[in-house]
Formats: sequence, C-alpha cells, structure tokens
Amino acid sequence: MAADEPDLGEVRLFLEEICGELCRMDHVARDGAAAEAIVVRREVSLGQPGAFADLHIAPPATAPYFVEVKWGFSGRELVERLARKYDRNPDSKARRLLLVSDLVDDRDWPATLAQLRERLSSDLAIEAWGEQELLRRVKTCFDLDLDGFTGGSLRLIRDAVMRAEWQAAFGKAADERMMPTLLWHFSPWTLSHLHRERGFGPDDVMQPGAYRDIIIVIADLCAFSSYVRDTRDDALVRLALTSFYSQARQAVLDAGGMMDKFVGDEVIGVFGYPAPRRGDAEAALACARRLVDIGESVSDHWQRRIDRVQDAKGVHLGIAMGDLNLMRLRAFSSRHYGFIGDAVNMAARLMATAGPSEIVVSNRFHQALGDVAAAQFAETPPIDAKNVGRIKAWKFAG
Repeated sequence: MAADEPDLGEVRLFLEEICGELCRMDHVARDGAAAEAIVVRREVSLGQPGAFADLHIAPPATAPYFVEVKWGFSGRELVERLARKYDRNPDSKARRLLLVSDLVDDRDWPATLAQLRERLSSDLAIEAWGEQELLRRVKTCFDLDLDGFTGGSLRLIRDAVMRAEWQAAFGKAADERMMPTLLWHFSPWTLSHLHRERGFGPDDVMQPGAYRDIIIVIADLCAFSSYVRDTRDDALVRLALTSFYSQARQAVLDAGGMMDKFVGDEVIGVFGYPAPRRGDAEAALACARRLVDIGESVSDHWQRRIDRVQDAKGVHLGIAMGDLNLMRLRAFSSRHYGFIGDAVNMAARLMATAGPSEIVVSNRFHQALGDVAAAQFAETPPIDAKNVGRIKAWKFAG
C-alpha cells in the first residue's frame, strides 16, 4: 500500500461518519431543524441475523431513511449485500435508501442501478452519491476544494469538520486550544448547550472536582480474547477495534453523553456531567441499547472473516449511578482527565455479570428511570461484587 493510500476499511468507517454529518447539515440548512433533533444512528439492526444498516437517519419533520456506504465493492458484491438487507423494507416509515459508492461515477453504473431497483424493496427510492457528489458537498459545507480521496485529503476533511463543529459550539472567535480534547469527549451540540445556557467557555467545561448523580455506562466486547486468538491477520483485529471505537463513541455522543475513555475493548461513557439534566437516565439507556447493536454488528463482521466459530458475540453492559471525582491526569494539564469513584467500579462489576447483549443496571439507576423505561427491567438476585459488596440489580428485558 502506498504511503498516502488509505486503508479501505478505514475509508468506509470515515465515510459513514462524514456522510452522517453531511446529512445532518443538509437537514439543518434545508429544513431548519436543530442539529441535535436529527437522530443519526450507526450499525442499526434490521431485524434479521447479521443484517445491520450502516446509518439510519431520522429527521424530525420528514420520513427516516437508510444510508449505506459501499466503497470499494464490485457491482455484484454491492447488489448482493444490499439485496440481503433491503429486499423488504426494514422500517415501514422509511421511504429512501441513500447509497454512497465509488461505482456511481463509472460508466456501468446505470446497469448496476437497474439491478438494485429490481432486487430491493419498491418502498425504498434509491439516491446515489459517488466521489464527485461527495466532493461537491464537502466543498459546499466546508469550503474544501479536493481532487479525490487520499490519506491527506481525508485528514483535511477531518480537520475541517472539527473546526465547523467547534465554531457551532463556541463561535468563530473561540480559542482552539481545547478543541481536540472537548470534541473528543463531547458532541458539538452538547458543548453549544453548555455555552448558551450555562455560559461555559472552552476552559470551563473540564473542571476537576466532585460531581453528584453521574451515570456510568460500561460495555466490553464478548469473547474478545478468543476472537483475537483465532484471528491470524493483525489488520483485521485493528479494523474490528477501530470500528467498535468509532461507532461506540458516536453512540455515546449522539445520546448526549460524555465519552470518557476506552480501555482495551471496553468503552466508558458518562451521563450527567457537568450537571444532571432531565432525561439523563433514559439517554444512558438509549445509548446502551445502541451499544448492543454495535457490539453484535462488530462481532458479526469479525466472525465472517475467521475460521473458528466463536462461542459469544455482542457486548456485556453495566450501568451504575453515583458520585464521581474528575481528576487531572497530569499536573496543570488542561487536556488529560479521568473519573474515579465507586460508581465506576459498580458499573464494571455489573457489566461482568451481564451475558452477551445483556444490560444490567444498579438499583439507583433503575429508580432514576421514568415509569415506562423502568417497567422494561426485571429484578435479578443480589450480585456479590468484589470490593463493592452485594448489589441490588436489574436486567433489561425490553
């Protein structure tokens, strides 16, 4: 692979993320919708084994639709992959499938499109973006004039997206020193909310101290060591983890949470920082359910590429609620922080008791849920947790 030739798997992940933002920006500009009101979900289960939509986008005022990024596939592969997912419409409200493919600009595209229209549900109108359409939209949205997708141009797009998000959060005059840190931990609309309603500037968001009623969501991949042991190609391990990291982080941010950190194959998200908000518990549960889909999708893609059948797939997931301390990880550092507290340990112990694709939560978190959400849980026997004690817990059964 040439030095500036990007890995195809990473290109697809990048395009999923960028296409979600381009669609979001399109609805903001065209429909006047608030950015946070446009629900963008990645790796959404389509209700049949091994079938996940790359993106499902639900604007507030129009019908939802699917987005599929199929970059680097042959015409036959593209048709077969999409027909497996969309021979029937998985969402009765959806009326459109947006396909992003490098084949769109080829001379054989009309024939491929005709096959798609024959094989896919007639409920779904097909819209297609090729490289030229993507570059046009990048130019319109980010004022970047690019010739094509190379490693360098993709990094330019990433930087342009980050600056656009930073300006949306704090305005054009904002100091960019904290930009990489804050946009890693928070969505731009969460930062915008803190800026507008609490008067926070970039230096006010991460403040060491004690914080009450914080919700911790922890998930890790089932049988991760077994998958790694049975995978001969190290690049596949890296791509599987990058997929999990990218999609899990977006699930946390899109639910309104704070991305705390990754530890190996484990993701930790925080809700209620820097102050609790109404609906935090429901948002954390929605994030957890998204992580279940993402974990199953990552496991499914990984299993397809290795010989030995794995005993488990998906994620184990635990949620707890309590008081945490935000700590600087270096003296006088303005960029490196971490949470400590009993709730982190409790969430980790609950996660360890969860089976594949199960969500186990603490009693305090369960009590914070509204009646409708709380009714979707069943009480478990008390859990003996090392160094924590016996925990009254609930398992999601919705």
